Amino acid sequence: MRKTQIKCMLCVLVVLIFLIPHTFSKADDSIKRYGIVIADAIGSYTFYNFNLESEDGIEINDNGNVMVPLKKICDLIPNLDYQISSNNKKVTIINTLNNRKVVYTKNSSYCYYYNGSKSKGSKKTMTAKMYISEDTSSVYVHMSALKWVMSSNNGFAYFQVSDMQKAGYDTSKYNGLIVYNSYDSIKAIPKSTNVNGISKTVKVTIPEGYTVTQIFDLLVSKGVCASTDYLYDALENYDFSYYSLVGELEENENRAFRLEGYLYPDTYEFYRLSKSADVIGKFLKNAENKISVDDRQKAESLGLSVNELLTIASLIQKETGDKSLMPNVSSVIYNRLNQKMKLQLDATYFYLKKYVKPVLAEDINRFDDYYDTYKCLELPAGPICNPGQDAIQAALNPAVTDYLYFYSDEEGNYYFTKTFEEMLAIRQK
Repeated sequence: MRKTQIKCMLCVLVVLIFLIPHTFSKADDSIKRYGIVIADAIGSYTFYNFNLESEDGIEINDNGNVMVPLKKICDLIPNLDYQISSNNKKVTIINTLNNRKVVYTKNSSYCYYYNGSKSKGSKKTMTAKMYISEDTSSVYVHMSALKWVMSSNNGFAYFQVSDMQKAGYDTSKYNGLIVYNSYDSIKAIPKSTNVNGISKTVKVTIPEGYTVTQIFDLLVSKGVCASTDYLYDALENYDFSYYSLVGELEENENRAFRLEGYLYPDTYEFYRLSKSADVIGKFLKNAENKISVDDRQKAESLGLSVNELLTIASLIQKETGDKSLMPNVSSVIYNRLNQKMKLQLDATYFYLKKYVKPVLAEDINRFDDYYDTYKCLELPAGPICNPGQDAIQAALNPAVTDYLYFYSDEEGNYYFTKTFEEMLAIRQK
């Protein structure tokens, strides 16, 4: 409940989840992880995941540098011959294709590069020192330390998350991509759809109550689409009216996102780098099947359009995730609407603040009067999330009560009352 409005009826507990950076640990799923892609003689790329190995995986040194197991990398990159001295202090890598050679010395940040079998060595500065792991006795070098033995000086490249997303990689798992090509220069990041070892499809689970903004961010992080910009463009401009649910949707310039509420939460399988319209169409097709003819007829008997039904369901979904409480929350919404009372749901305020305004380029208060239920007189201009089946059924089947208020305490207990005074008394306890 907003402190400045003591007469509001609802209080929503907002839990902020902070992502805390972690030091590298192979057993921790929240750490930064890096994929490795290696080319063969015909220019075909294969993806390798060293992060899941029990040993000889990627490590991060104290300065945050990405370090790779040298022998393991050389075994995978064609034409690279790995040799280690008897006292384990020096490692020599020779490219048998072009006779280039590089020599690394233990705990040194310098290496010596030889352009051919008879050439004089030149001293090169590396990003990080070569070291031998105390855990595995494997030799580790910085991910870029092999660039001198490639056939092209541009035979190594590192790509960040923004590049990976455009190429269809799963950036919810990987924070960077290391690419090696011992035959040719690397001019661009290889598209994931052209890389061996990566599934051409990806499964994505959309949780109930996710907003359009959250769904689009998730789809891009999973490699389904190259950019959220493409998804927003398709959402607002592509003609999806051949789906009956969309065909019945009236145009409303005060609606924040055209199809908010219609992207049915479920588990989907998509092709990587799919067209945005195809992805959204898959959501809509599922919604057509899940929101049944009986549901639509029941909504009509309540005097509701499907859009109004989904709007009420979205409010219920955001106010509680507890299926058993949803019918009572639903009853409060209907009772207040019937008495021409403002809904005063904090969830609508936070929807604007967290999911609408951050993506607006200008006039960020554009939708306040149409969504903030402390301001608008009836329902918001559209759903505030994409509700699941439980919330939809609660919107169709509200409990029969006289409740006009509800309150949730810090332990997550919900209290429903008929009067404001009763609600205040509960709060004061």
